Amino acid sequence: MTGIKNVDLDYTGDWTEALIQGDFAKRIERVRAQLKRMDAQAALCTANPNLLYLTGGICDGFYYLPVEGEPVFFVRRGEPEVPVGQVVRVLKPEQIPSWLQGEGMPLPDRLALEDEDISQALYARLAGAFPKAQAQPGSRALRLARSVKTPLELSLIAQGCQIQSEIIAGAAQLYREGMTDWDFACAVEYTCRRKGHLGVFRTFGERMEAHMGTLLAGDNAAAVSPYDFALGGAGRHPSLPVGQCGAPILDGQTVMVDFSANYNGYLGDITRIFAKGVLPKEAYALHELSLQIQRELAQMGKPGACCAALYERALEIAREGGAQRCFMGLERQARFVGHGLGIQINELPVIAQADMALERGMVIALEPKFIVPGVGAVGTENTYVVMEEGMRLLTRCPQDILPL
Repeated sequence: MTGIKNVDLDYTGDWTEALIQGDFAKRIERVRAQLKRMDAQAALCTANPNLLYLTGGICDGFYYLPVEGEPVFFVRRGEPEVPVGQVVRVLKPEQIPSWLQGEGMPLPDRLALEDEDISQALYARLAGAFPKAQAQPGSRALRLARSVKTPLELSLIAQGCQIQSEIIAGAAQLYREGMTDWDFACAVEYTCRRKGHLGVFRTFGERMEAHMGTLLAGDNAAAVSPYDFALGGAGRHPSLPVGQCGAPILDGQTVMVDFSANYNGYLGDITRIFAKGVLPKEAYALHELSLQIQRELAQMGKPGACCAALYERALEIAREGGAQRCFMGLERQARFVGHGLGIQINELPVIAQADMALERGMVIALEPKFIVPGVGAVGTENTYVVMEEGMRLLTRCPQDILPL
């Protein structure tokens, strides 16, 4: 991570090893603050997103973080990227308590475990390794800690957003006459990979699977997917019913290019609309309505703003524009207009009917979108960071409907 530069955020110098260590120390303190709120004395983390957050990489291991004292990373396989605290080699988690006792470290009475990130069997095994401790669900505490980004995290997200914005802005140059949505998506994916995209984006939640992004042509944008995405698409096969389906790209239709940025483990999100030929006036009007929603929510999105208030304002604008019937879908409408971003594509907060206040340093994707039957999707998605003056845009490229 050394040498990564911030992009128009708080810190603009090189990330030295000392600064990186300090950044990870801030993350540890954020988790500890959440543990104190739930009256836990320690957390034991093993899910990939939380290990990446706390150590800068992914190993097969267990990160033990006491509220007081030095953290210990019990590693089975792999080398920690940024070791914060001791690193101890183990074969199984049952060895952890005896090692702690041998070092004179007290065992916790209340231990937070990842209830939403690991299997029930592993949760029971880790709880059983500490038989005298009361196991507590800890996933939400970790998600809350991760919801406000540190300076290095913001730098990594901004870096990825810059790369992805350049790619999506030039996506029309990748289109060739006669392409299907599948062909076009392959061309975009290839370009992303050539620029260093790691090829995955991590998601949170049950049955949430996806690749690098989706490219939805025409009415496929309105297809109901079983996945909790704003506009999913039917997909090409029943084993993965999301995204492009092999449909031809026809005159008078839109193509929604919705791709994540993952060039360093941290995600950005961007959607732009492309058009084959001339669209109906309604499509251009609804696209402008989407941009209006984004502008207003970005202005409202200051520290302390309530997610539910932002969501209600988005619905209000859609109603005022007479477009509530096609807002965020047709047959099934998504009940959110934005989501947190970071290590996973859907972190906290969610811009929905949620009683959660924004904080400075949260990173949010706003994606108000509309469906025009027979035409396709309109509306953009942008990644923002919450600042004192409102949300600051990180995905900077043209937002008009772009011709193919």
